[in-house]
Amino acid sequence: MSRRHLLVLVALTSVLTVCAGPQVSPASNLRNLLIKDDIPQAEEILLRSPRSAETVAYQGEVEFRKGNFEKARSSYQSAIQMNEKTPRAHFGMGKLAMAKVKSKEALASFKRAIELDPSEPLYHFFASEAADLEKKTAESKKHLEEYVRLDRHDDEDRLTEAKAALALMAAFGNKDYAVVKAPDQPSPIPLRKALNLIFADVKINGKGPYNFVVDTGASQTALSQKLARDLGLKVITTTVMHGVGGSGKVNSEIYRIEQLQVGDVSVADLPVGTFDDPVISQIADGIIGTAMLADFIVTINYPDGRMELTHKPITTPDAIPIWCVSNMLLLPADVNGKPGNFIVDTGAITTVLSLGMANLMGINEKTPGALVDLGIAGVGGAQGITLMLPQLTLKTTRQSETLNQALAIDLKEISRMLGTEVSGVAGFDFLKNYKLTLDYYKAEIHLTK
Repeated sequence: MSRRHLLVLVALTSVLTVCAGPQVSPASNLRNLLIKDDIPQAEEILLRSPRSAETVAYQGEVEFRKGNFEKARSSYQSAIQMNEKTPRAHFGMGKLAMAKVKSKEALASFKRAIELDPSEPLYHFFASEAADLEKKTAESKKHLEEYVRLDRHDDEDRLTEAKAALALMAAFGNKDYAVVKAPDQPSPIPLRKALNLIFADVKINGKGPYNFVVDTGASQTALSQKLARDLGLKVITTTVMHGVGGSGKVNSEIYRIEQLQVGDVSVADLPVGTFDDPVISQIADGIIGTAMLADFIVTINYPDGRMELTHKPITTPDAIPIWCVSNMLLLPADVNGKPGNFIVDTGAITTVLSLGMANLMGINEKTPGALVDLGIAGVGGAQGITLMLPQLTLKTTRQSETLNQALAIDLKEISRMLGTEVSGVAGFDFLKNYKLTLDYYKAEIHLTK
């Protein structure tokens, strides 16, 4: 019996999928196919359907799902020009605005979609997220409640997340949470490199320090179940956590911690998720999602082994525009000339491609020598099919890195959850020689040597 070697890919994400309910044709078929992520069949229906503002808007949805965001924008805009009262087009424009961290613009688009079709639960869900980013807590709560009321059971994970968010709001009342306190110019935070991951010391409620992975691929901060028990934390609610491996999702208890401190930055009244994966729990007490520090411009300085936080704008010519979907940073790049969007993930010990991207490169399970007995583990459990790829070049608008080999795994669950195609994950072997700067406000990153 062969021994399976195990790699760890830490990637946490919140639930963000496109779901919908039944309507009359052709929209009902298109909506159902989008729920099932059957994009090829949706494209076939669009090819056979008469051109209208509605079908053009759905073409935008298909392009969004495929990761072709500018093509999606063109379709949404065309649909609005054909008929300004096309709710799906306004919804799409809102999603694009959210992906560029323009929450005010996004909220206006979602509210317009709701005005045109108040019975669509999905519009309320996204409006709640945009309102929350705009710190309009009451409005965010109203939209979440309406989403739950209108829910058609198209997506149980999304419903679970909505109910968990309402439970959090009830637990915190009118009090702000995740309040960051720090000097204007925080001192650099030392980082340790081990197992192709980066770690920082973290204190929780004055106790510690604990060993946390610093993870740009995590949409939230999470503790191991063991640490949550040791700290005596009380459960607020339960939600679903998505990540690599197994079914791609696990239940996650949500706790409230009074204070998290990393360096001289503290975050008060912070809701945190939990994980109970035995492999990850052996190497880390928790995971810091850098989105928690999005008030700062965050630099992961691999060469100097530190994390730097500043409020000073960075105006260098090497900025790379990215898309921010559910706090996940999607970097447009191509592999051997094949374009796609890659999660920027300091919590991934290696760069991986999706099986779909590997197929575009002409590699699949039947390719001689490609299928390997090599497991990848994440919060979702153990990964299934793994392909070994030959030398490849990952190229952005600014960088080009040749990797002697890479892996391909099933990223369908993460793509489904994000509502757009993920072509791969840019991990340690791609990032290790750079200073990686994340600017969440401008939706851009910098990779400098």
